[in-house]
Amino acid sequence: MTTADSRALAKRLLACLVGGLVLAVMWGPQEGSQNDYYFELRTSLGFPRVLIFLGIGVVVFLAMTFWPVLRPFLSRPGVWPFLSGLLAVLAGQTLMHWYDPLGDGKFGTVATAVSQTKGISALTSAYFGWLAWTELALVVVLCAVGIALRLRLAAWIGGALAVIAAVLTWYAQHSVVAKGGGIDHSLGWGAVVVGYLVIAFAAGVIALSDAQVATGRAFADRLLGWRPGLPLVIAGVVLGLLAFYVGRWFAPSSTQYNTDFGGLHAVFAPTALASWAMAYLSWAGWVLLPVAVVLAGIAAYLRSRPLAWVAAAVGTLAAIYTLATLYEFSKIAARVAPTFGSTWQNLGTGGWMACGAFLLLGGAGYVAATAESAPQQGSEEAATVSPAAPAQVADEARSRSFLTAPGAARSLVIATIAFALFYPPTATSFWQSVLVSEIGIYVLLAVGLNVVVGWAGLLDLGFIAFFAIGSYTTAYLTNSLPIHPPSWLVLPPLAAIPFAVVICLIAGVLLGAPTLRLRGDYLAIVTLGFGEIIRIIANNADAITNGSRGTAVDPSRGVNNVPHPSIHIGPLHITWGLNQLQYWYLLLVLVVIVVVLFRRLENSRLGRAWAAIREDEVAAQATGMNTFRVKLLAFAIGASTSGLAGVFFGSYIGFFTPDNFVLNNSILVVAYVVFGGMGSLPGAMAGAALLTWLPEFLKNQVPAPDRQMWIGAVVLLMMIFRPAGLLPARRRRIELSADHLEEASSAETIAVPSHVGGAV
Repeated sequence: MTTADSRALAKRLLACLVGGLVLAVMWGPQEGSQNDYYFELRTSLGFPRVLIFLGIGVVVFLAMTFWPVLRPFLSRPGVWPFLSGLLAVLAGQTLMHWYDPLGDGKFGTVATAVSQTKGISALTSAYFGWLAWTELALVVVLCAVGIALRLRLAAWIGGALAVIAAVLTWYAQHSVVAKGGGIDHSLGWGAVVVGYLVIAFAAGVIALSDAQVATGRAFADRLLGWRPGLPLVIAGVVLGLLAFYVGRWFAPSSTQYNTDFGGLHAVFAPTALASWAMAYLSWAGWVLLPVAVVLAGIAAYLRSRPLAWVAAAVGTLAAIYTLATLYEFSKIAARVAPTFGSTWQNLGTGGWMACGAFLLLGGAGYVAATAESAPQQGSEEAATVSPAAPAQVADEARSRSFLTAPGAARSLVIATIAFALFYPPTATSFWQSVLVSEIGIYVLLAVGLNVVVGWAGLLDLGFIAFFAIGSYTTAYLTNSLPIHPPSWLVLPPLAAIPFAVVICLIAGVLLGAPTLRLRGDYLAIVTLGFGEIIRIIANNADAITNGSRGTAVDPSRGVNNVPHPSIHIGPLHITWGLNQLQYWYLLLVLVVIVVVLFRRLENSRLGRAWAAIREDEVAAQATGMNTFRVKLLAFAIGASTSGLAGVFFGSYIGFFTPDNFVLNNSILVVAYVVFGGMGSLPGAMAGAALLTWLPEFLKNQVPAPDRQMWIGAVVLLMMIFRPAGLLPARRRRIELSADHLEEASSAETIAVPSHVGGAV
């Protein structure tokens, strides 16, 4: 090793150690005060805490230095499931709560309480004292040895220890609950149990696989396509067992009730609960789950379409029956005791998990009934792979295929629908609010901006202006501004949607017509100015917008908060605003409609024209395309989506001011699209969801001034390791793939399956 190499390594080690110290300061709730400015520094870098973070710096240094040696091991079978399980265990033991009655009931807090509690079992004391971290270290070492040295015995022992660790985790947490009493709905221990089970699965893969390189995508595709619908059956069985044997179905916080499904009949037998709902609580619920499981399982395994349709109907009807029963006994509870809250309240998690399980089982039947058979040998698709092609090329093509097996994509969609419908009711009121006011609205904005930035390649920094126009249009049409519409034009918020969409579309055309002849940074500056102009006008036009006071109630000027939406059509009466969940489901309907329409638009002639302009506008214009008109359509369609989001925002929040539409919000939406993957609808939605969830999650983890550092660190890591975004568009992923660049340099023509091509 030369002197220059030694200096470079020394600089790298120093940088990693300094980075470890910075991480020590960033991590934790410690914060200084005006009386003691150095409290945070002393606490963060105190002994022995600082040794942990210096060790992290050393690990990063070793990983960077020996990366060429480590990289081949990361592609071995079982590595990524092992790392995923390890991440779940670490998250559970450091970030999540283990016992709610303790308030900040994280693992460390519970461990301190256990050490001070007499009469608790020795095994539980050992687990929270030293055993939890020791067993994790042993499992990690054994699995790492199995991966690096291909020692199957080490992998088997590591997997067995992971299963034992999962059992010990369950036992220790339930011992704490039994000793302390109180109602506990914490999930930290559950994340650790699931993480260890995933590690055990990974250890099995490590021990059984003889391959040198993992083909995770191909394996997942084969697993999903082996018996279409069967993975949904397995997920439904697990969720159903948790719902009927572990989950709580009725848990009002103001009483002693913490009832599982088996105790519901005794609780509601003395009440006037409807006979069909009582039947569900006494026997129908127990019967429906095994019936749905058997029907869906047999239909998926035998690929019997008639039986699959029966399973789909049974699963769907069982989900509806469960939902109706939840409504009925929650309504009875609210009537008997007002302290129980209103209908749909205090239901725990079990009922919603059961609804999700039945929906998954019904979805399994639907997938089994509609999935096409895999291409057989000799078929046209199978023939697209030339027999003369090298085997490794065919293996590589298969390894890149994902969700192309029969029913795979539908299974993912059904699982997503089940999660979106039945997870939010199990969340706390805080996270329900975050889902609606932060994640949901910004997902809708990101989907709209993706048309402009991702598909057409136009940098728009004034997108939030159309959001403001949609909100103020709603306020005007609902009679919530100083200037009032004619009496015949006063509308409820939902009826204002088409007006707001059209007005924002016109605003997009008026902005784009004179500015879209500009490109790049010049267009970005103009749109930035437009966004600021709209905000300043809203702030200064006091007679029209009520100025900086916004839609605050002012009877002297006839200003009121924007009313909540309502529907009154015949017997159908729905009024939003009673709880957050109503808005979540309304927003979900709007997002689904927009995504379906935009998905079809992406694959249309106009969508391909946007892609051509994004790649090379000059070339697109040379082919005879009217690029100005195509870009104007992108601007108008994106603006109309932002207007739709403005209607929802205005009616949901009721009160808003021009400060809700500052430039920073426009930049955030652009960041969400870029972070998720420009040009990718799932990427834009995932980017908006993750980057709006992260600051809220960090509220309980780090001091407020440190949150932006963590968000910046996440974005920086994404730029380094996934430059195409979280869920990049297919074309973008291929463009940034090193393997693709290497293949492009080869002149050899090789036939590949038709679904592997990169055509739009």
